[in-house]
Amino acid sequence: MKSQIRIAFVWGVLCSIVLASCAPPAPVEVVHTQVVVQTQQVEVVVTAAAAPVVGEVKVLLIGKPDEDSIDPISGANIPGVQQLEGMFEATHDGIDMQIINIPWGSGATGYGPKTESMIQAQEACVYLMPGAFQYGRRGYLENLDPWIAGDPTFKDVWPGDYLEQWRGWGPGNPDNQWALPYSGGNRVIHYDSVLFEQWGVEPLNQHPTLDEIEEKAKAITGTNPVTGDENYGYWYQGKYINWQFQAIAHAFGATWGTVNADGTWTINWDTPEYLQALEWLVMMSQYAPPGALAADAMPEGFLTDQNVVGIIPEGETGYYLTPFVNDPSLNERFRTTYNLQGPDGKGGLFIADPVAMAASCPNKEAAWEVMKWLTMSSESQKYNFDSGGNLPVIDGAAEAIPAIGALVDADAILNQNAFAEIRYPWASAQPRFSLQAAIEAAIAGTLTPKQALEQAQQETEDWLAQQVPTPIP
Repeated sequence: MKSQIRIAFVWGVLCSIVLASCAPPAPVEVVHTQVVVQTQQVEVVVTAAAAPVVGEVKVLLIGKPDEDSIDPISGANIPGVQQLEGMFEATHDGIDMQIINIPWGSGATGYGPKTESMIQAQEACVYLMPGAFQYGRRGYLENLDPWIAGDPTFKDVWPGDYLEQWRGWGPGNPDNQWALPYSGGNRVIHYDSVLFEQWGVEPLNQHPTLDEIEEKAKAITGTNPVTGDENYGYWYQGKYINWQFQAIAHAFGATWGTVNADGTWTINWDTPEYLQALEWLVMMSQYAPPGALAADAMPEGFLTDQNVVGIIPEGETGYYLTPFVNDPSLNERFRTTYNLQGPDGKGGLFIADPVAMAASCPNKEAAWEVMKWLTMSSESQKYNFDSGGNLPVIDGAAEAIPAIGALVDADAILNQNAFAEIRYPWASAQPRFSLQAAIEAAIAGTLTPKQALEQAQQETEDWLAQQVPTPIP
């Protein structure tokens, strides 16, 4: 009888264990159940399934096409942002990615003021954010280090030090991972090989120098000996002249300053090297076509037979890469070289705009999944190329889009970023705009180069004086 009772008791306990393991997962992560059968102690550990990541995530992107369209030059399809949303949601059931798309713009209507207002109003969770350093040091961004450390699916898929480029100072921590590389590009130098041939000028070297550019720009300025058209040797984008100026200045040996141990910046615009660079740029501006000072893009006729400018610095992938891929003969005419380089072998703006997570984001788990897919997936990277000519930032760009690797100047196009300067932390802060205004004034002739740099330095020092070691939003 006692034997039957023990058997019945054991059978009942085992049934309860089986039923418990078949029941829906409990909300707790780990359940410990102790079952005593006669004198033996048995521990059963049941691990609950992780709750699925769901919910809405608003994402700010910049400069994407709002709708599907067709490239007017090549006839290629250009996918709108709804295509990106669809690709993500097809593989992430339960997460509603909502894209807010704004233009790059300039000045008061540019992406900078819009990003600032959105951050302040907590309007999005994920931001395409060239100014991640600035927002991170003010405490508005999530440090991604804990998310990376706690996610076994995360992999560093970017070449070189792309990921490390977005480490920076923040309140209470001098070393934070503020963002992940998302959309790639470069700043290269183009030259019109047809104009060079018509003027009898040798092509630019793959790593041109200031002296070479000056000499050849002067040689192809004037009335074209073959066509009779008026040609210009040099180009500059007046509204974005700061980046071209930084490459020139670094080639003269200039360095902008440093990030101090407490997170504040020391910035030096008024130096002999920067003065040499500004005097050189002002001199070269006389070899550019009228209207360059007000320009915010490539010269009229770029990538067509109507082009009249010989050397075109600061070529951005959004202007040339998709046309080159769709018609490789364009690259045969509009050749592409590396940017200017300084004594350290570096030069040119580092282009790999990142995405960052707002510290105020109410759904960080879903936002993290969005960030990983945007930055790590081949689908997202190909979308960036198809929609705007952005280079993939992940390893194997040439394999991801083989047509780029087949271009005559693929080496410079794919590898310029490896020679670029370390990302400027002030890229979206007031010192940039103080210097921009001063450069414009020097080119316009309203200030001498020396006066312009003194003005930029004073405005920058006034702004830097407002810095505090531990900024709090």
